Formats: sequence, C-alpha cells, structure tokens
Amino acid sequence: MKILYLKTIDKDLKHINDFLHDALLIGLRTKFGEDVIDFPGATYMYKDQNKNLTQLWGGGFSLYNILDNFNQIDRSDIKTKIKKNFFDFIIYGSIRGKILFYNEAINSKSKLAFIDTSDDPYIDEKKIREGIYFKRELYEHKKNILPISFAIPSQKIIREIKIKPQNVLSPLIPGKKKTYIYKDEISYYKMYENSLFSITTRKTGWDCLRHYEILASGSLPLFLDLKYCPKFVCTTLPKDKLEKIFNKFQWIIGFYNPFKILKKRNRNFENFLNYLVNIFKKRVSVEELNYKYPEINELRNDLLLNTKKFLTCEKLAEYVVNKLIKI
Repeated sequence: MKILYLKTIDKDLKHINDFLHDALLIGLRTKFGEDVIDFPGATYMYKDQNKNLTQLWGGGFSLYNILDNFNQIDRSDIKTKIKKNFFDFIIYGSIRGKILFYNEAINSKSKLAFIDTSDDPYIDEKKIREGIYFKRELYEHKKNILPISFAIPSQKIIREIKIKPQNVLSPLIPGKKKTYIYKDEISYYKMYENSLFSITTRKTGWDCLRHYEILASGSLPLFLDLKYCPKFVCTTLPKDKLEKIFNKFQWIIGFYNPFKILKKRNRNFENFLNYLVNIFKKRVSVEELNYKYPEINELRNDLLLNTKKFLTCEKLAEYVVNKLIKI
C-alpha cells in the first residue's frame, strides 16, 4: 500500500505548521512506515533536519522532533508517479492554499482524501466530488463529509497518573496571557501532570490541541461551554464524560482568579456568582479533594486509558486510511 501525503503551499500563512496535518503525518509514518511519502516534505517534523521549533505555532510542543530519516524518503518524480497510478491513496493533509498535482491526482486511479484543517465551517464543495472530504470544524451533518479531530502522539501520553499532584487547578489559564510562562515542552507537560484539573476552552475553532495535551498528562479537563460544541466537532473526545466532570467540579474554578476567561468564555450568572462566593474562601487542597471525592483519580485513570486507546496519532491515521480502503 503506497500513500502520498501532500501539504498545500500557502505563502500567506505566518506559520508553516498545521496541527491536524502534522498529527496525521505522525500517525501515517508511525503506522505505515516507508509506504508513506510526504511531499514536498515537512522538514520541521523530522529530528534530523535543522530547524527552530520556537518559530512554529504552539512553540513546537507536542508534535515535533518525533519523525526520523527525512532524507531516506524517495520524493522524486511525484507527478510522474501519480500519472502512472503508483499510489493507492493520495491524501491532501491540508487544503487551504495552493493544491499540488491536483489535476494529475483527480485523473489518476488513486483514491483521494482531502483534509480540511481550518478553524471555520467553510466547505470546499468542489473537492467533495473528487474524494473523501474530512472536515475538522463540521458544524452540521453534510452528505459525503466526515468529521476529523486532532490527536496526540502516543509518546506524549504518560504511563500512569500522579496520585498526589501539586496543584488542584493547573496554573495555565487559557486567555490569561501572564500564565503562559512555559518555554519548553517538558515543563509544560509537567505543569499539567502536576494538576488534578485544568481549564480548557475553544479557540477560534472548538477543536484544540490543548484538550489532548491535558488528557495525555492525566489531568481532568474543565472544558468551558462544552455543551455548546457541535455534535460533529471533537468527535473523538469523550464529551459526555467531560460534561459531567465540568458540571460536578466547575466550582473549583471559583477558588482561583481566571476572571478574564470567566468573563469572556463563560458568561453565565450562576458561574459568575460561584466565582464571587469562592474567591473569598480558603482554597481547597489536593488532599481534601482526593479524600472527599475518591472518584477523581478513577476518572483520571479512565480518561488516560481512553486517550491511549482512541486519541493517538496512530488511531487518527487508521481512521483516515480505513475510510479510503472502503471506497
């Protein structure tokens, strides 16, 4: 089985990396190895290429310095190979920008997949007719369009939870810039691993790599406004479980002071009142919470196992390839 994985060229983009494109590439190369050729070649994904990870969106955390042997991949005569039907599958890993070899691909016998990684709900109707169309921010069911979500490399998932972490709530508060103090990946992940709960929320789109980083670290996400997330977005996340966790433990947020995030993302009188009441109380400790709510660590273990089973880059690659096999 030969797979060509293409990345669009968009000179207008400030950052060259794309989280969904990159997560899928990791999964494909890990799962199918030398059968996968990425073109023109995402050099920033490979350990043996010179690069500055700090210039990548997200600071180069989570998805980078994982792949090996960039120069051992044969990227020669791609157009000719497409014309000669060398590839079983051609996957466009991100479709905004200049599409490479489009005419050759649609006229070949290869099965095609288009990954729409964008934050908005726009659909490229033309490409739906040419192959399988995967949409990250899929706000409503549409014929011939499948949902797709971010994933996390299995290497980034901790083996077991830390039973007695340092923090009740992780110090990083989304939207509160002064808490963005983690300059390297190790300290960033340790921060989540050392926290029972962590706040997360949507960014421009609902799907966000931070959700998966928190879960991979064994922390329980307090996902603001998750109940409003469209059914066909973040489909691999255990949204029912996360909603129950939020409903039961959202009061913890009020002991801290993420005023900015509460004001902007969670405009709810009950939650705001809870914030005002709890801000003057003594903060609850990790020991007190674990004693009063022994199910916390059970939930953490359950979600960690779920992450290992369903939220990895390999699982993402299996999902896309299995859909291609069936057409």
